[in-house]
Amino acid sequence: MTHSDQMTELDLAVGAMITVRPDEDHEAYTEQHESISIVQDQLRDEGIDIDLLAMPGTQVWEGGLEHMGALYQLSRLAVHLERGDDVAQVIEDGPVIYEEELDAALTDVWDDLTQTRFAHLVNLQGIDSYYLPADFAKPLWMPFENEEGEEDSAFFGSAHALQREIAELGPLLINAGVKPNSDAYRCLELLREAANQSITHGLPVIIW
Repeated sequence: MTHSDQMTELDLAVGAMITVRPDEDHEAYTEQHESISIVQDQLRDEGIDIDLLAMPGTQVWEGGLEHMGALYQLSRLAVHLERGDDVAQVIEDGPVIYEEELDAALTDVWDDLTQTRFAHLVNLQGIDSYYLPADFAKPLWMPFENEEGEEDSAFFGSAHALQREIAELGPLLINAGVKPNSDAYRCLELLREAANQSITHGLPVIIW
């Protein structure tokens, strides 16, 4: 799957976190190998044992999300359906983000004030995010220093957990009246395919 002729607000790929082979660019490979080794060790300290150094330069799938609002709406639908709420207004709102009026049901999850069984889905908020082909209960955030030298954090979710959450959420969306051709449902299908590809190939989903 490619999206080279489509403008996207969020890009996804399934592939190695080391993006070059040593025979292509040894200096870049060495630099990436060192930084990814640190991330791998940090994840192992959290109980996630995974090889992030394998198959450098490999990419097996790519996709893109045209509008970030689709992810926001999908996450809103997930938390409201879990609570048993009427989601007619969420459906009517469509894939629109009102920055000054973010949905409290969703931001409470983001702020860790409430829990959700769709944690690996609804905590995905944008770039610097990864789904790993490993099964672990809770997503986590790892600190790093961005290009401006500022402290930031990267999101790590489980592709296996995401796959299960999507399998549960899909029928709930249809039963609630969400159309299969809607932005939110297409976002669900995009994430489903990314998780499936990650698990099949044993490579992470990289989101930027």
